[in-house]
Amino acid sequence: MSPRQQRLWVIVTGVLLLVTLSPCHLVTLSSTAAENGNADEQLLKAARIDTDDASLLKFFRDRTVSEESRGKIDALINQLGDNAFKVRQKASNELVKLGPAAMTPLERAMSRKDDLEIARRAEECLRQIEETTAIGLPAAAARLLAVRKPAETVEVLLAFAASGDESAADEVRNALAVNAVKDGKTHPDLVKALEDKNAAVRATAAVALVRSGSKDHLPAVQKLLKDSEAYVRLNTGLALIAVKDKSALPVLIELLGELDPGQTWLIEDMLYKLAEDKAPKASPGKADADKKKFRDAWLAWWKDHGDKVDLAVLTAEPKIRGHNMVVLLDENKIIEMDATNKVLWKIENLGFPLDASFVGEARILIAENNSNTVTERNHTGEVIWEKKVPAPIVAQRLSNGNTFIASRSQLLEVDKDGKEVFSYRRPDGQEMMRAKKLTNGQIATVVNSKFVLLDNTGKEIRSFPIDIHTYGGRVEVLPNGRVLAACYSARKIAEYDEKGAIVWEAPVPFDQPISALRLANGNTLVTSMLEDQPAVEVDRTGKVVWQYKPEGSRATRVYRR
Repeated sequence: MSPRQQRLWVIVTGVLLLVTLSPCHLVTLSSTAAENGNADEQLLKAARIDTDDASLLKFFRDRTVSEESRGKIDALINQLGDNAFKVRQKASNELVKLGPAAMTPLERAMSRKDDLEIARRAEECLRQIEETTAIGLPAAAARLLAVRKPAETVEVLLAFAASGDESAADEVRNALAVNAVKDGKTHPDLVKALEDKNAAVRATAAVALVRSGSKDHLPAVQKLLKDSEAYVRLNTGLALIAVKDKSALPVLIELLGELDPGQTWLIEDMLYKLAEDKAPKASPGKADADKKKFRDAWLAWWKDHGDKVDLAVLTAEPKIRGHNMVVLLDENKIIEMDATNKVLWKIENLGFPLDASFVGEARILIAENNSNTVTERNHTGEVIWEKKVPAPIVAQRLSNGNTFIASRSQLLEVDKDGKEVFSYRRPDGQEMMRAKKLTNGQIATVVNSKFVLLDNTGKEIRSFPIDIHTYGGRVEVLPNGRVLAACYSARKIAEYDEKGAIVWEAPVPFDQPISALRLANGNTLVTSMLEDQPAVEVDRTGKVVWQYKPEGSRATRVYRR
């Protein structure tokens, strides 16, 4: 498995970690697929793909790479580096014609360092295939199979999994989990797949069996914690943790010393939640020596505290700690403080941070406007991940592991490798001031002091004037659909209804308020554009119940956890 595939798997596993932990996880998976059914059918039909059971199965068969085809694809990829131009060009054309079936081998070929021509041509072939392949089709087809449950679903999806296509990996595993048990008996092919020679198949079978709730085969799944492939150990371990199997935890800790930080963020996040104030002070690094030190620190923690670890913490309601993360714009610095305003950590030398958010227990996502970069950093400031974007104003980590980014001219969604999966520019050329992607896929943005709601394709749903006049940060849309704004022209915060009418407001103790964030307790965090003004928490009447006043700087954003 390529590093990219491993990262993608960690992402998609993380998306459904909490769902899988639920005692009703199978019901949840089935109902979620059912709720998406109409949209999935529409997506497939728009791509001229029939949605009857036979056509759905054929869809996956057509995208399954046989052993013979794999050999042909590997041969064509090697020809991309042939001395003769005609041979290289013909191989490129043949690979593009193969379409989605060639995508995963091409992804692997992109990282080849022994032949840069192969890597370059593989990337170009992949780009051409992606241009003609609608995003989301395999995931949509897998969700429909989870609902329909036609015969041969398990056989067809296991064969597809052997191709190593990660674009719909989690949906395929969910569909297998839903189809795993019939009349009280586990599908024999799924059990047999635990010993398949293909690592992707072994991992897929392990996760599907765990998610199915079948306990008869857990011992066989647990054997894969000793698999020769880190990819298999990683995904098997995460699946077993989801059913509170502590035997997987030391295996996952060992992987901290073997995999890169970009592949282990879910493990780290889980460990920090379990360890709380007893977490080691070590930080992950990219060098082998640093990774091993980080692993050893967590192994020592496990030795000292493993018998007291309660995996139920992972699904418990998050604790409200009263910690505040404040962006000090003019100092290019971010700090986190406890409830008494004692500084716990700081990240300095940033490039004009206009937005920041927690993306784990020890990681922060930052839109660094002047550096033209979105970075993901740990508490020491080390960059774990980055994406170059001209003058970003918003950076938001989504539940699917992708990152939503806004600049004045563009809205983007990129995957963990920085590959764009969505892009939007205003047809009228107007600049965007704020943005946020909502859980239902819609996008809220502010354009020329006007709130604009877009659907997931970029089509405008509605708009209304709003008293926001500065660039950077998110626009706060509350669960009830109201829009919360710090009204720049007035000393107040306000809630706007769907038509743009103010239905609630409260005063704030300074001029030019620029950000407002609603807390779980009903209070609101507010900051000002002006220097030396405090970041405050106000109740529903506008009474200040907490504040932090910087000296000689602007506290432009504040976040609570």
